[in-house]
Amino acid sequence: MELFSEVYGCYYEVVAEILRAAPLNRRQMEALVGARGYGESTLQLIPKLLDQNAWPLLEEREGLFYSRLEHPPVLPVTALECSWLKALLDDPRIRLFLTDEQLTHLAKALRDVEPLYRQEDVLYFDRYLDGDDYADPDYRRRFQAILTALREGAFLRLAYAPPKGRLRLGDHRPLRLEYSAKDDKFRVYTAKAWHRAFQGYHVLNLSRIREVGPSAERYCGRLDLDGWRRRHRCAEPLLLCVTGERNGIERFMVEFSSYEKQSEYDEKTKSCTVRLWYQRDDETEVLIRLLGFGPVIRVLGPARFVELMRERVLRQACLSAGGAGWAGAGPS
Repeated sequence: MELFSEVYGCYYEVVAEILRAAPLNRRQMEALVGARGYGESTLQLIPKLLDQNAWPLLEEREGLFYSRLEHPPVLPVTALECSWLKALLDDPRIRLFLTDEQLTHLAKALRDVEPLYRQEDVLYFDRYLDGDDYADPDYRRRFQAILTALREGAFLRLAYAPPKGRLRLGDHRPLRLEYSAKDDKFRVYTAKAWHRAFQGYHVLNLSRIREVGPSAERYCGRLDLDGWRRRHRCAEPLLLCVTGERNGIERFMVEFSSYEKQSEYDEKTKSCTVRLWYQRDDETEVLIRLLGFGPVIRVLGPARFVELMRERVLRQACLSAGGAGWAGAGPS
């Protein structure tokens, strides 16, 4: 069962935006659909909107298209969505993104709603136990300051404690927040500047940021974090074969949804061949996450990564057997 109906998905939102913005000409509608929809959305939506026998929502007058609706479209919240929101309120991470006033308002509005699930219903069997302390009010304060700076494009003065060495002070502009489900930690990608000169990109663990303060630093040059990430990703993508056993393909796509990849489905074998790119610093995490799928995934290349997988599997086998025979064991 899908959690939410497709009627509340991307296409619904795009059509609703057109109706709210009308009157529009065709070029304006195409631009709006191209910006808010998927790659093929223009070919899917515009002909239906202009065909009175398909979706009679617009009427044309002197080259402009007007909404036929008496009131602008609204998106009602379903009982299932309310139940889902109530479950999210029990997740300690939700407090990082909402103010106390918003949390109070939601708790009051959903007080009579049964949550879709409870936190104790979810068992994390492959997660590290030293995740970030989301209940810490100072962590929440620092997180929200970074989130605000990211949205506004502002710099912050950060005090960062690296794993080794003394506390470091610097002026950083947050560019991207990223969550690791395996580590249960947040990290932030930043652009560092000093006296308006670019000092490079940095990846900082939120839990190691000790203090956050205002900064008068500025940098007006071009920033290309995506290009920097591409240059620091693995030289050769992983080649994987993912089978449909135990819903493996869908689980894999969800697990690695944030990774760059190319996939090709084979109808005969009911399997998917995937090329997956990752940041070099994330190699160990990617390896562990792939091992969690068991026989559903076969790593076909590159050879160096296959060797890493074999070593990890042998190590786990020897640990399970009490360590006997590991000293002389080798990959097979």
